[in-house]
Order: sequence, then C-alpha cells, then structure tokens
Amino acid sequence: MQHRMRGGGRLRWLGALGLVGVLGGGEARAEPARGAGPTAADPMTVAVPIPGSNLVRGRAKVIVAAPIESVRARVLAFGDYARFMPHYSRSKILGRTKSGDREIYMEVTALHGAARFWARMAVRKLVGAAGGIETYEVSMLEGNVKDFHAVWRLRSIDEARTELELEVFLLPRLPLPASLLNTENMRGASKGVGAMRSFVEGKR
Repeated sequence: MQHRMRGGGRLRWLGALGLVGVLGGGEARAEPARGAGPTAADPMTVAVPIPGSNLVRGRAKVIVAAPIESVRARVLAFGDYARFMPHYSRSKILGRTKSGDREIYMEVTALHGAARFWARMAVRKLVGAAGGIETYEVSMLEGNVKDFHAVWRLRSIDEARTELELEVFLLPRLPLPASLLNTENMRGASKGVGAMRSFVEGKR
C-alpha cells in the first residue's frame, strides 16, 4: 500500500509538470487515433522517438480559429502563461541572453503546492523553415529538472485559421519508468497546445 501511494504521488507530479510543457492538468482524456487530422475538439498527438534511447518527445497539433499574428503574439507572451496553463504558478520574461535569445522563467507547483519545479529557459526563433512554418525553440538553461525542451510551430492556413503544433520533452530527476515519462510527455503536449488554443480563442 505504501508503494502504491508513492507511485500515485509521482503520477500527480508528472501530470502537473506535463507542460512546463511547459503543460497539462485536469483529468486525462482519450487521445484521437494516430494519423487522424486535428479537429476542433481534440489535438492530433504523436510520439517522436529520441535516437539512442527508449524515450520519446510528445508532439501535438491543433487548428486555431485565429490569424497567425494573433497566435504568435500569445505563444510569445510567456509572462502570461501562469494565467492559463494549468499548474503554472509563475511565468515571466527575464530579458535577453548574451546571444540575443529571449530569456524566460517558468515555475509550476505539484502535490497541492507541496512541490515546486522551475526552469530558466532561452527562446530562439529558427530561421529558414520550409513550408511557411514559424518555429520557436525553448531550451533549458538551468532548473531543478534534468532536461526540458519544447518547440512551438505555427503555419498560416488562411486569414482566419492557424495550424499550431507543440513538441515537448521533460525529464525529471526522479528515476521513473520510460513508459510513464513517454505517456506524460505526450499528454503534456496535447494539453499544452489545447490550453494555448483556448487562450488565443478567448475561451479562458
């Protein structure tokens, strides 16, 4: 019984982090079948294998009912993330790194506020993307997790719709099974991109 309680705590901790991704929270919902396109209700979620390991990055995609300018403004408004991303307790823009990248700070709480996890990160816009895709890469500079990496991708469909994709990988310091980490990274991507869509569309 004691072992099961500890495992439950770890699950709640990962669920809270699912986005630091950057990104989840609430009850888990069934994901749509792989290969299906994103719908108005559910993100399309896939696992992206990490070479040389049994871990994956979570990747999720939605269609946002807003022009790309509006979506970009919300994605880059990192100081607002604590307003709508579940479990985010602090989020702020720190300034610029020496290389000119945007520097941000994110903090999430778990286990009813008993645990706090934070990361200082750099945001870099990747240039030269094909297909009209804008890419913003978020990489950890320091924090109390082993690794965190996220990528936002935006593509204009027309004047009123934007395809939005989030790819995320979070590796905590706790020794946890790869299957659990993979599930939570996929769930974090799905919930994170869904929360962003709701924020952009004014549903939060």
